[in-house]
Amino acid sequence: MTDEPPRPPWQMDWTKQAQHDFQNMPAEGSDLIMSARAELITAEDPYYRGIDADASLPHWMTVRPLNSTSPGGPHIVDLAGGRGWLIHTFMRRHADPQIVVTETFWA
Repeated sequence: MTDEPPRPPWQMDWTKQAQHDFQNMPAEGSDLIMSARAELITAEDPYYRGIDADASLPHWMTVRPLNSTSPGGPHIVDLAGGRGWLIHTFMRRHADPQIVVTETFWA
């Protein structure tokens, strides 16, 4: 056992509704959701905090707090200029940190 904090790749869990919505979206949307998932689980900080912290993300993806008054709470990943999104919360537990997806959407 080590005292070093856990590092990526992070575990990702989905609420039943988010999983259902993901499974029923068109391929274009689900492909972008899966690409966003790959970015999130491998990021040092899935919230991409700080100035230019998300500069390495693809041009079609941005990450920001869902509420500006809660920077440690749920975050939204905007996809393709707002055509879709993924809402997630990063739970930084020492033994088992994970990302929980609570909503997926594609228009």
